[in-house]
Amino acid sequence: MSVELKSKTFLQPKHEATVRWLLEHPAVAGQASIHLTHKRYFLVTKLFDMTVEETAYEDGLNMYEDGSALAGANLLFFTAPAMHGQRWDTLLQTLQQFLRAKTAADSATELGNLDASFIDLLGAWTGEPDRFLTIAHQGVEHLKTYSQLQLGDGIDHRLRALDPLVSAVGSAVILWAEMSGRPIEVVHDAAKELTPERIESMKESLASPEIVAAHRVGRGVELVDVTLVDSKLDARVQVADLMAGLGRAVAESGGAHALTEEVAALVSKMSIWPNLELINPAKARAVLNDA
Repeated sequence: MSVELKSKTFLQPKHEATVRWLLEHPAVAGQASIHLTHKRYFLVTKLFDMTVEETAYEDGLNMYEDGSALAGANLLFFTAPAMHGQRWDTLLQTLQQFLRAKTAADSATELGNLDASFIDLLGAWTGEPDRFLTIAHQGVEHLKTYSQLQLGDGIDHRLRALDPLVSAVGSAVILWAEMSGRPIEVVHDAAKELTPERIESMKESLASPEIVAAHRVGRGVELVDVTLVDSKLDARVQVADLMAGLGRAVAESGGAHALTEEVAALVSKMSIWPNLELINPAKARAVLNDA
């Protein structure tokens, strides 16, 4: 006999009525938020933040404050595949390998491969110069410092840039803190990524978000703690898992799911999801100010 209902079973079409029952249950209706992370877009935002934004910051420009960082990341996501084809895929793959490097030697090798990917992509392009990717190539130099951080040099834990869990937990804390006006305690299924050191780092960055993004000065929130539990023993976590599975199923359906409308109303504004409209910096700025 199973002690935990899994999304694979719960989300079968024959159980749609049960899913609708859950969505309408008082413990969920008006009390739930689904955070979505588009992994490829997530990687593109990392590329932009670690190269283009860093280079702009050196020149005294705050691309977060005016929305141009968010607009630029969406522009790259939607236009680069058609412009650069397989070379764009290769560049993202080499960035991913660099971010996953576990030794200094591997990191140096992958950083060289990333530089070579940029040179190949930009050298093969015959149209108007790709402004963002040209600046991104210039910003590869900043990744040397980042490499030290991801390997844990000089800090008490390694950065995990490609792990969407940490950013998702942080986004959830911000969302519920701003909605409730209260400090937030998180209960989460046991996850090796949520180490005591990483949790303490999250507390600090959430309390003082201007450390990461200057435009969020004065918008700090309090994360009291993160309690890790066995999902089999905590009904709250089981329900959260089912809601996450539902969100993923609807997102991957491209709008074809029977519950698209219901789930869309629950999607967090903090989700990391590409949006063609955000290529417009003014709209991107409005989203940032509301987030």
